Amino acid sequence: MSRPGVTKFFLTSLTALLASACNESSMVGLDVQPAGDLLNVGWQDSTTLVTSTVKEDSLHTDGSIIIGADALLGTYLDPVFGKTSAAIYTQLRLPANNPNFGTSPVCDSVVLSLTYASDFYGKKERKVQRVNVYQLLGGLSLSNNYYSNNSLSYNSGNDLANGHLFTPRPIDKVVVMGDTLKPHLRIPLEQNFGQVILNSPSSGSLSSNTAFQNFIKGFYITSDVTSSASGDGNILHFKLADAQTKLTIYYHNSNATNNDSLKYDISLSSVPRFSAFEHYNYAGAYSYLSSQLTSAGTDTALFVQSLAGTKVKIEFPYLLHWNDSGKIAINKAELVIKVDTSNPLYQLDTFAAPTRLVLFGITSTNTNYAVPDAYEANETFDGSYNAANKEYRFNIDRYVQQVLNGTLPNVGLYLVASGGAVNANRVVLGSGSSQGSQKMKLNLTYTKLH
Repeated sequence: MSRPGVTKFFLTSLTALLASACNESSMVGLDVQPAGDLLNVGWQDSTTLVTSTVKEDSLHTDGSIIIGADALLGTYLDPVFGKTSAAIYTQLRLPANNPNFGTSPVCDSVVLSLTYASDFYGKKERKVQRVNVYQLLGGLSLSNNYYSNNSLSYNSGNDLANGHLFTPRPIDKVVVMGDTLKPHLRIPLEQNFGQVILNSPSSGSLSSNTAFQNFIKGFYITSDVTSSASGDGNILHFKLADAQTKLTIYYHNSNATNNDSLKYDISLSSVPRFSAFEHYNYAGAYSYLSSQLTSAGTDTALFVQSLAGTKVKIEFPYLLHWNDSGKIAINKAELVIKVDTSNPLYQLDTFAAPTRLVLFGITSTNTNYAVPDAYEANETFDGSYNAANKEYRFNIDRYVQQVLNGTLPNVGLYLVASGGAVNANRVVLGSGSSQGSQKMKLNLTYTKLH
């Protein structure tokens, strides 16, 4: 029997080694390298990753950012992240100038209707929530930017909804005066509030939309779950631009005809608004999370939360040592991030993981930038959630190469939830120091250059 050639023997051994080590059917770069260069191809998954959970910055949440004018309202009690709430600040808009309510109009009732989107977050067993509606003391402006940590002054002494209790029903149609309408939340407001509006035409307060918005500056709408049990509550999506989202004043007047069962609708569409999120400084959060936010605690698990909650910092402190023995070309750099399912407290089934995560590079001044791989249309940067494998993967070949070349700083990456201004998802992840299959890894395939 003749002895195989050295190159053939090496390639056979290398293929077997890679298959057993990472169970990949192919490696990017191996099939395009000249035969002589294959001797310099390597693969490893032992790059040191230093990871930690940090608080997210505020998010831009006004109408210029929120697609489709969706807004979030509600509260849930997460056993890992603690209490989280979402509230709405919004103006109102007249449908037409100088409305005529007839002679001596009398308010019968006032209802604020918010159209549900089908999305909701938290337990399917929905708990009663208490909603509050307050008048703003200052106006909103379409020319201003508003963020998730902003707040506006409001008349806290007069809850127009009187703590209205409701059970979230985002998929149940509603029958109103014999008409079947799509799912929406109906919040009864103080009758006197409607009467004030009915009495205002003579003052000129309804002569234009500008005059009306100076008169009624808007609403602050907030909600709290009535349960104190861990895991209870919901955060709900509402469509504020929907025609069914409106303030309705039901009234009658003393006209000789058509004086009963009248109504007047005021829109919440095409007005400035924003969402505000509160995490209560993570009081009552799980110890692993609390310790990372307050000190250099264990990173056995990592925590990503939407609603300007938390994000993950990933550092590669020894990455530049790859240059110690000469330059290398990165064929593939795949960051593999596993969802941590080891603790039943994490409740992935109740509190769904984000459908996508996003990576940002970090500058030396701690600002963010989009990593170069995110711009590659012909290559999958990815970051989408793989529910079957319970993981996220990112291809960051160009980022790693440019760090090694010195064109990007080796400061690290931030991992955040995509669409964090319009969803309430969260997830617990394996860290760089996790054990076994939960460990976050950077898989590198590279070529040593001559």
